Amino acid sequence: MPTVPGIDVSYWNAGIDWPKVRAAGQRFVFVKATEGDTYSDPTFDDNWIGAKSAGLLRGAYCFFRPKADPKKQAERFIGYVRSMNDNGELPPALDLETSDGQPREKIIARAKIWLDEVEQAFGRKPILYSSSYFLQVYFSVTGGGPPDWAREYPLWLAQYPSQYTPGMSPGLPNGWFKWTFWQYSETGKVNGINARVDLDLFNGTLEELYQFAGVQMQVQPGTYTVKTGDTLQSIANKFGLTIRELVVANPQLIKPGLTLNIPAAAAIPNTGETNLPSQPRLYKVQPGDTLTLIAIKFGTTVAAIAAANNITNVNAIQVGQELVIPS
Repeated sequence: MPTVPGIDVSYWNAGIDWPKVRAAGQRFVFVKATEGDTYSDPTFDDNWIGAKSAGLLRGAYCFFRPKADPKKQAERFIGYVRSMNDNGELPPALDLETSDGQPREKIIARAKIWLDEVEQAFGRKPILYSSSYFLQVYFSVTGGGPPDWAREYPLWLAQYPSQYTPGMSPGLPNGWFKWTFWQYSETGKVNGINARVDLDLFNGTLEELYQFAGVQMQVQPGTYTVKTGDTLQSIANKFGLTIRELVVANPQLIKPGLTLNIPAAAAIPNTGETNLPSQPRLYKVQPGDTLTLIAIKFGTTVAAIAAANNITNVNAIQVGQELVIPS
């Protein structure tokens, strides 16, 4: 099943190096804009601008407070996003995760008011974010399942498996038949972000994600002249690429003075499909090897190899050392 990786961020993830995030393979981000009718996230503008400059598709979200006036919450959200003169590429999202002591009938009715106001303002049907528990307890009607109108909205489901493995899918709550985004971890690690971060997946290919966003995939390749001290990682970070994208465009070895082809940041879809065997492999470190080169060789990441081998210093591998290469 093809999926596309992304993240969602807020004030708690301040100080993000967005090119590194894009180079780590993330393709989209949901950014917290507001909470209730009184709070606006002070890092929204930095995250919004930084993610765009790095080439990530962006959507803004509101943390909904059921006890607060839904129209005022919608007005605050709409005004804050519009203040950027850039509404983003992905639809706005409503974060439903707290009841504030309100009964489900009131939560459902007030959420619908917010959704209608925001859809009218932006001309797009918002995304509904929630967990299976919240949807079943606080967002279901008599007889079980969501109100009929709720199925018209894309579902962003929060559900955390004890151990995520590629290819997994979340279990859908009663009455829901499809997920569009899945938040599968709230304790993820992504290069460029110092704090733990929420990890998400889009249900589809990269092309389908761009279609969902309603934008064209950018194809603006360029060139770059390698400087002394440059590495594949540093060049990838500079242009917001994955190392794999850079290597595919430049199968030759790099050296100072060499001109590299710089592919468009979204030019190589990450469909989640691979021809690599599903079982872990073993590899013996050769002279001149680095974890970066080994990761490229096997189409994986430095972080994945380090985790599979309990390596704490990614620069400290030895010739002859046998490494487990994760699938």
